[in-house]
Parts: sequence; structure tokens; C-alpha cells
Amino acid sequence: MFTKKVLPAAAVSLALVLGAGLTAHAADATPAPTASPSVTKTPLSQASKDARAAAQAAKRAAIIQFRLDLAKYQAAKAARELSASTIRSAYNTAVSNANLALSNALKAITVTGDARSTAVNAARTAFKTAVATAKATRDAALAALPALPAKPKNPEGND
Repeated sequence: MFTKKVLPAAAVSLALVLGAGLTAHAADATPAPTASPSVTKTPLSQASKDARAAAQAAKRAAIIQFRLDLAKYQAAKAARELSASTIRSAYNTAVSNANLALSNALKAITVTGDARSTAVNAARTAFKTAVATAKATRDAALAALPALPAKPKNPEGND
């Protein structure tokens, strides 16, 4: 059974290989290449060389200036973020203290009835007032921070 399948397959593949080799050999009759005239390069003038050198120097100077401006921008951004995080931390502390004061005030209420409702409302009002004051202080402090300078543009276009 094995020989019945393998022998015809081998014969067909041998015929394909030999046939493809013959047709590839016959189709390879391309004409021989002819020599083309050589192109001579004209040397650049001194003015062109000077212009190219000046352009490269200007590009290097622009990249150096960009890197300096980017470093200043990143330093200003980091300083602003540090100040803003300090302000946000103070806000969070004030809200936590107000929340603690509210929970302590609610636990301390021992009266019942209308007096209890009045005491709870007073404690909640004090909490809301404390949070509103903390928000106003935070917003004013964030608004007082210096604005970030414009981010410098990369002269190579790779932002």
C-alpha cells in the first residue's frame, strides 16, 4: 500500500522538478546588459558647503535651546505639582478633621426628640461649613500658583 502511494508521488514530483528546471533555463535568455554612460558628480560650491554647515549649526543650536527650555518647563511643572500636592494634602486633612468632628458630635448627642434633630442638624451644618471653607481655601491657593509656561516645541517635530 505504501509503495502504491509513494512511487507515483515521487514520479510526479520528479517530473515537476525537471520540467520547471527546463522551462526556467529556457526563459533565462535575457539580453546581455549594455554599459550605460557614467554619471559624474559635480562638486559642491563653497557657498553651498557653507550654507549647509550653517544650517546644521542652526539646527544643533535649536535642539540645544529646546532641551534647555524643556528642562526649565519640566522643573516648573514639578515645582507646581509639588505645591499643588501640598495644597491638596492640606485640604484632605481639613476634610478629615471636619468628618472626625462630625462623627464625635453625633456620638456626643444624648438628647432625644426635637432637641436631637436640632443637634444633628447643627453638627451637619458645621461639617458642611468646614468642608466649604476648606474647598474655598484650596481653590484660592491653587489659583494663586504661578501658571505653567508654554511647553516648548521640538524643532525636529518629535514631541
